[in-house]
Amino acid sequence: MTTIRVLTVGSANGKLTELFAGVKKIITNYGPFDLLLCVGDLFGENNSELESLISGEIEVPITSYFMYGERELPDIVKERIASNNGEFCPNLFYLGQTSSLTTTQGVKIAFASGILNSPVTGLPNTVDILLTHEWPKDITRLSQNAPATNVSGSEHVAKLALSVKPRYHLATSEKVFYQREPYQNTPSPNLINDEGDSQMQFGHPTWFIGLAEVGNATKSKWYYGFNLVPFVHLSPSAITKPPEMLTGCPYIFDGKKRRTGDNSSSGGNYFWGSGNASEPSTKRGKRAEYDLPPNYVCKKCKNPGHWIKDCPALKGSRVHKSRPPSDYICNKCKQAGVHYIVNCPDYSCNLCGDNGHPPKECPSKDKSLFNKAVCWFCLSNPKIVKRLIVSLGEEIYLSLAKGPLVDSRDENVPGGGHVLLVAIQHYPTFQEVPIDEQTNMMDELEKYKIALKKLFNEYDAGMVMFEVSRTGGIQHCHLQVIPIPLKYDSNMIREAFIKEASDSGFELLPVSSSLPPHHFKVDLPDGTSLIHEINPNEKFDVQFGRKVLANLMGCSQRIDWRACELTEEQEQSDAEEFRKAFKPYDPMAEN
Repeated sequence: MTTIRVLTVGSANGKLTELFAGVKKIITNYGPFDLLLCVGDLFGENNSELESLISGEIEVPITSYFMYGERELPDIVKERIASNNGEFCPNLFYLGQTSSLTTTQGVKIAFASGILNSPVTGLPNTVDILLTHEWPKDITRLSQNAPATNVSGSEHVAKLALSVKPRYHLATSEKVFYQREPYQNTPSPNLINDEGDSQMQFGHPTWFIGLAEVGNATKSKWYYGFNLVPFVHLSPSAITKPPEMLTGCPYIFDGKKRRTGDNSSSGGNYFWGSGNASEPSTKRGKRAEYDLPPNYVCKKCKNPGHWIKDCPALKGSRVHKSRPPSDYICNKCKQAGVHYIVNCPDYSCNLCGDNGHPPKECPSKDKSLFNKAVCWFCLSNPKIVKRLIVSLGEEIYLSLAKGPLVDSRDENVPGGGHVLLVAIQHYPTFQEVPIDEQTNMMDELEKYKIALKKLFNEYDAGMVMFEVSRTGGIQHCHLQVIPIPLKYDSNMIREAFIKEASDSGFELLPVSSSLPPHHFKVDLPDGTSLIHEINPNEKFDVQFGRKVLANLMGCSQRIDWRACELTEEQEQSDAEEFRKAFKPYDPMAEN
């Protein structure tokens, strides 16, 4: 699948220098973007910076599209776009008043500039992005995080959003930042009566984002970035999994007459949950009982006619209930002929911690069902080994590794020094952290890296970091950080990684551009990095980084972390020793 990185900004009102300087800073901090969408008014009453934009003194750093909001375009802008097929200056293109387009990357965008005084028709009924200046009427209905300001909104825009069913809808008229919970595009039948709506059963969610103005006095957020796999590249199964905090459709219409003040319905408003429509749930519940769509096919047996929860293929479990052969020995409790291992009282699935099923049948393999309370790295998991945590920030925590590669009895760094830098919130990869949270998280991460490097240098050790990143999974993003004696310089470490990769049938290359979604990355003591792009179907050894360093340092017996587990007393002692040594460098010491 092709992932596109999209950056959107609110009305600049002629503040072109501030806008594009801010865009460049965002690109520097958060990596490259493929597309910039300027929502609302790019130009304003004071357009003194227009000539600087035309001359190239103000640079437009990436392919950008603009519209208009409360005011018409300046005459000079109209003249230039009319004579240049919509291009105002290099990298900056005019969308138009009301229409749609598909970018070269396959992103389908619908847009409606200005103030709508009549319904909009003729636009596609499924798009990736909808841009309007006005907010839609009723967009805050069913939302638990609505902005404090009174929102008016446009009924024409609301009907347009219902019609085109965008995955992202961005608007600017209320001049505040608002990120609404996603809403379901398959409303209850009593919410809308539109015989011309052929997509009533097309159930992908929509994210609505309201953007503030560039350079606003209240410092409300004026930009928003997101990753997008365009519909054209998206498999049908990829849009059936409900996101968290999903609400019912906020728009209420009855034919052409709008129901006012009605926040209830005869049934639940939630396609993925049940409950009173006036009390939107913050938790994902059971699927509401609706009639099967005519084109619905069960994902389990590939046959129509029933929901997946009623699938005959799910009746009975693959878990063996019968008594095993007398010569069968349970690998957990070592009893013979009593039960299969999955039925053993001592057995638990190593993905979710529950009994009664093997990992390959674990419900948590479905990301939408994953319970973060069983994640090894989530602080909410009661089984997490908290005695190993030595520092806690707002976004990152630092912990000694379970089954460390380096033995504290053999190395100079107190406590051994093999640590993990772990995101407090559960995200599969650092790349999937929402852009508005990345600034603080990356800042903390860098502070920890600098502090660890200083500590290791004090004990004549360099620092090697590596991560295995697979987007869209159920893993919890973290970095492995390992001190390595200075006698192993960066060239030796680099050669060891490259050779081991070659022996394993893949390449490690210098990092030269943005990180691919799936990758292994190692950072060497001299600040350089190597990366391998992991094929989605590739079986990559997650212990690869540890294996290379273990072989290099002559401790190959420590490749498997399970062979290096310590007693609770030793773990506690190592944590105390490391905490004491790290305290002078700890950027979160005040916490």
